[in-house]
Amino acid sequence: MRLPASARPWLLLLATLAWLWATSVFTPWAADRAPRLWLYDLLFYLRFALLFWGGAELLRLAWRRGPRLDAVPLAAAACAALAVLAYEHTGTGLRWKISASRSALIAAADAGPGDQRRRVGHFIVDSARLPCAGTRQAWLWLGRPHGGGSGTNMVLVRGNGHPPATPLHDAFAFWPAGNGWWVAYQHAGRYRDAVSMQQEPADTCKPGVLLSRHRQGLALVDEGRRGLASE
Repeated sequence: MRLPASARPWLLLLATLAWLWATSVFTPWAADRAPRLWLYDLLFYLRFALLFWGGAELLRLAWRRGPRLDAVPLAAAACAALAVLAYEHTGTGLRWKISASRSALIAAADAGPGDQRRRVGHFIVDSARLPCAGTRQAWLWLGRPHGGGSGTNMVLVRGNGHPPATPLHDAFAFWPAGNGWWVAYQHAGRYRDAVSMQQEPADTCKPGVLLSRHRQGLALVDEGRRGLASE
Protein backbone atom coordinates (compact mmCIF):
# COMPACT_ATOMS: atom_id res chain seq x y z
CA MET A 1 0.00 0.00 0.00
CA ARG A 2 1.36 3.38 -0.98
CA LEU A 3 1.87 5.85 1.86
CA PRO A 4 0.20 9.26 1.54
CA ALA A 5 2.64 12.06 0.81
CA SER A 6 1.91 13.76 4.13
CA ALA A 7 2.91 10.62 6.08
CA ARG A 8 6.32 10.16 4.47
CA PRO A 9 8.09 13.08 6.23
CA TRP A 10 6.94 11.77 9.61
CA LEU A 11 8.17 8.30 8.71
CA LEU A 12 11.51 9.87 7.72
CA LEU A 13 11.71 11.56 11.11
CA LEU A 14 11.08 8.25 12.88
CA ALA A 15 13.65 6.48 10.68
CA THR A 16 16.23 9.20 11.39
CA LEU A 17 15.70 8.96 15.16
CA ALA A 18 15.95 5.16 14.98
CA TRP A 19 19.21 5.41 13.00
CA LEU A 20 20.70 7.91 15.47
CA TRP A 21 19.83 5.59 18.35
CA ALA A 22 21.23 2.52 16.56
CA THR A 23 24.61 4.24 16.09
CA SER A 24 24.80 5.51 19.68
CA VAL A 25 26.37 4.11 22.86
CA PHE A 26 22.92 3.45 24.31
CA THR A 27 22.07 0.33 22.28
CA PRO A 28 22.12 -3.12 23.94
CA TRP A 29 25.07 -4.15 21.73
CA ALA A 30 27.17 -1.01 22.20
CA ALA A 31 29.49 -2.51 24.83
CA ASP A 32 29.72 -5.97 23.26
CA ARG A 33 33.14 -6.95 21.92
CA ALA A 34 31.60 -8.75 18.95
CA PRO A 35 32.60 -6.68 15.88
CA ARG A 36 29.20 -6.86 14.11
CA LEU A 37 30.70 -5.45 10.92
CA TRP A 38 27.50 -6.28 9.04
CA LEU A 39 25.62 -3.91 11.34
CA TYR A 40 28.26 -1.22 10.97
CA ASP A 41 28.10 -1.49 7.17
CA LEU A 42 24.30 -1.49 7.19
CA LEU A 43 24.14 1.66 9.31
CA PHE A 44 26.87 3.28 7.20
CA TYR A 45 24.90 2.90 3.96
CA LEU A 46 21.54 3.63 5.57
CA ARG A 47 22.65 7.17 6.35
CA PHE A 48 23.07 7.85 2.62
CA ALA A 49 19.61 6.41 1.96
CA LEU A 50 18.17 8.73 4.61
CA LEU A 51 20.01 11.70 3.10
CA PHE A 52 18.63 10.97 -0.37
CA TRP A 53 15.16 10.46 1.06
CA GLY A 54 15.37 13.76 2.91
CA GLY A 55 16.59 15.56 -0.21
CA ALA A 56 13.70 14.14 -2.23
CA GLU A 57 11.18 15.27 0.39
CA LEU A 58 12.67 18.76 0.41
CA LEU A 59 12.41 19.00 -3.38
CA ARG A 60 8.82 17.82 -3.28
CA LEU A 61 8.05 20.37 -0.57
CA ALA A 62 9.73 23.20 -2.50
CA TRP A 63 7.69 22.54 -5.66
CA ARG A 64 4.33 21.79 -4.06
CA ARG A 65 1.62 24.41 -3.56
CA GLY A 66 -0.53 24.63 -0.48
CA PRO A 67 0.12 24.09 3.28
CA ARG A 68 3.67 23.18 4.16
CA LEU A 69 3.18 21.38 7.47
CA ASP A 70 5.49 18.67 6.11
CA ALA A 71 8.35 21.05 6.88
CA VAL A 72 7.90 20.34 10.61
CA PRO A 73 9.11 16.69 10.60
CA LEU A 74 11.81 17.48 8.04
CA ALA A 75 13.13 20.34 10.16
CA ALA A 76 12.97 18.13 13.27
CA ALA A 77 14.96 15.37 11.53
CA ALA A 78 17.60 17.86 10.35
CA CYS A 79 17.90 19.43 13.82
CA ALA A 80 18.25 16.02 15.47
CA ALA A 81 21.01 15.00 13.05
CA LEU A 82 22.88 18.29 13.53
CA ALA A 83 22.58 18.06 17.31
CA VAL A 84 24.05 14.55 17.30
CA LEU A 85 26.89 15.66 15.01
CA ALA A 86 27.76 18.43 17.46
CA TYR A 87 27.42 16.03 20.39
CA GLU A 88 29.79 13.50 18.81
CA HIS A 89 32.37 15.63 17.00
CA THR A 90 32.84 18.96 18.77
CA GLY A 91 34.69 20.04 21.87
CA THR A 92 31.48 21.46 23.31
CA GLY A 93 29.72 18.13 22.83
CA LEU A 94 32.61 16.29 24.44
CA ARG A 95 32.55 18.60 27.46
CA TRP A 96 28.81 18.04 27.78
CA LYS A 97 29.21 14.26 27.65
CA ILE A 98 31.90 14.37 30.34
CA SER A 99 29.75 16.57 32.55
CA ALA A 100 26.73 14.30 32.09
CA SER A 101 28.86 11.20 32.81
CA ARG A 102 30.81 12.61 35.74
CA SER A 103 29.76 10.08 38.42
CA ALA A 104 30.16 7.08 36.12
CA LEU A 105 33.60 8.24 34.95
CA ILE A 106 34.85 8.73 38.50
CA ALA A 107 33.63 5.23 39.43
CA ALA A 108 35.40 3.74 36.40
CA ALA A 109 38.63 5.58 37.24
CA ASP A 110 38.50 4.47 40.89
CA ALA A 111 37.93 0.83 39.85
CA GLY A 112 41.56 0.55 38.75
CA PRO A 113 43.15 -0.98 35.64
CA GLY A 114 41.20 -3.53 33.64
CA ASP A 115 40.20 -4.73 30.18
CA GLN A 116 36.45 -4.92 30.67
CA ARG A 117 34.72 -3.15 27.79
CA ARG A 118 31.68 -1.31 29.08
CA ARG A 119 29.46 1.70 28.74
CA VAL A 120 30.41 4.46 31.14
CA GLY A 121 27.84 7.22 31.02
CA HIS A 122 27.90 8.61 27.47
CA PHE A 123 31.10 6.75 26.53
CA ILE A 124 32.29 3.27 25.60
CA VAL A 125 35.45 2.45 27.56
CA ASP A 126 37.59 -0.34 26.09
CA SER A 127 40.10 -0.50 28.96
CA ALA A 128 41.48 1.39 31.95
CA ARG A 129 45.18 1.94 32.65
CA LEU A 130 47.52 3.67 35.10
CA PRO A 131 50.60 4.36 32.95
CA CYS A 132 52.07 6.72 35.56
CA ALA A 133 51.32 4.98 38.82
CA GLY A 134 52.85 7.69 40.96
CA THR A 135 50.35 10.27 39.72
CA ARG A 136 47.24 8.10 40.16
CA GLN A 137 45.92 9.54 36.89
CA ALA A 138 43.59 6.92 35.42
CA TRP A 139 43.45 6.57 31.63
CA LEU A 140 40.13 5.40 30.18
CA TRP A 141 40.62 4.31 26.56
CA LEU A 142 37.57 5.13 24.48
CA GLY A 143 35.99 2.77 21.94
CA ARG A 144 33.19 2.85 19.39
CA PRO A 145 29.72 1.33 19.73
CA HIS A 146 30.15 -1.32 17.00
CA GLY A 147 32.38 -3.82 18.75
CA GLY A 148 35.89 -4.66 19.85
CA GLY A 149 39.00 -3.52 18.04
CA SER A 150 37.34 -0.21 17.25
CA GLY A 151 39.41 2.20 19.30
CA THR A 152 39.27 5.94 18.73
CA ASN A 153 42.92 6.77 19.62
CA MET A 154 41.44 8.98 22.33
CA VAL A 155 41.67 8.60 26.10
CA LEU A 156 39.94 10.30 29.01
CA VAL A 157 42.53 11.08 31.68
CA ARG A 158 41.55 11.96 35.23
CA GLY A 159 43.80 14.86 36.13
CA ASN A 160 43.45 14.85 39.94
CA GLY A 161 44.14 18.56 39.89
CA HIS A 162 47.27 18.36 37.73
CA PRO A 163 48.02 18.29 33.98
CA PRO A 164 48.54 14.74 32.71
CA ALA A 165 51.91 13.03 32.50
CA THR A 166 52.82 10.37 29.96
CA PRO A 167 55.62 7.80 29.53
CA LEU A 168 55.58 8.41 25.76
CA HIS A 169 55.92 12.15 25.45
CA ASP A 170 55.82 12.48 21.65
CA ALA A 171 52.92 10.07 21.18
CA PHE A 172 50.23 12.00 23.08
CA ALA A 173 48.84 15.51 23.40
CA PHE A 174 46.25 16.67 25.93
CA TRP A 175 43.26 19.00 25.94
CA PRO A 176 41.48 20.16 29.15
CA ALA A 177 37.87 19.00 28.92
CA GLY A 178 36.62 20.27 32.28
CA ASN A 179 35.37 18.63 35.47
CA GLY A 180 38.91 17.47 36.25
CA TRP A 181 39.25 15.47 33.02
CA TRP A 182 41.64 15.74 30.09
CA VAL A 183 41.42 14.19 26.65
CA ALA A 184 44.58 12.47 25.44
CA TYR A 185 45.00 12.19 21.67
CA GLN A 186 47.25 9.40 20.45
CA HIS A 187 49.42 9.78 17.36
CA ALA A 188 49.39 6.13 16.31
CA GLY A 189 52.60 6.29 14.25
CA ARG A 190 54.65 7.96 16.96
CA TYR A 191 53.22 5.62 19.56
CA ARG A 192 54.22 2.55 17.58
CA ASP A 193 57.72 3.91 16.96
CA ALA A 194 58.23 4.89 20.58
CA VAL A 195 57.13 1.49 21.87
CA SER A 196 59.15 -0.49 19.31
CA MET A 197 62.31 1.55 19.87
CA GLN A 198 61.80 1.85 23.64
CA GLN A 199 62.83 5.46 23.51
CA GLU A 200 61.72 6.06 27.10
CA PRO A 201 61.53 3.64 30.03
CA ALA A 202 57.97 2.63 30.84
CA ASP A 203 58.19 4.05 34.38
CA THR A 204 59.47 7.49 33.33
CA CYS A 205 56.63 9.96 32.97
CA LYS A 206 56.88 13.54 31.80
CA PRO A 207 54.32 16.35 31.49
CA GLY A 208 52.46 16.01 28.21
CA VAL A 209 52.04 18.48 25.38
CA LEU A 210 48.96 20.66 25.98
CA LEU A 211 46.51 21.75 23.30
CA SER A 212 44.11 24.68 23.29
CA ARG A 213 41.43 23.14 21.06
CA HIS A 214 39.73 19.80 20.59
CA ARG A 215 40.11 20.06 16.82
CA GLN A 216 43.91 20.16 17.20
CA GLY A 217 43.75 16.78 18.91
CA LEU A 218 41.50 15.33 16.21
CA ALA A 219 43.99 16.53 13.59
CA LEU A 220 46.79 14.77 15.48
CA VAL A 221 44.81 11.52 15.56
CA ASP A 222 44.05 11.77 11.82
CA GLU A 223 47.70 12.45 11.03
CA GLY A 224 48.78 9.35 12.92
CA ARG A 225 46.20 7.16 11.19
CA ARG A 226 47.09 8.44 7.73
CA GLY A 227 50.76 7.77 8.43
CA LEU A 228 50.08 4.15 9.32
CA ALA A 229 47.71 3.66 6.37
CA SER A 230 50.33 4.94 3.91
CA GLU A 231 52.99 2.44 5.01
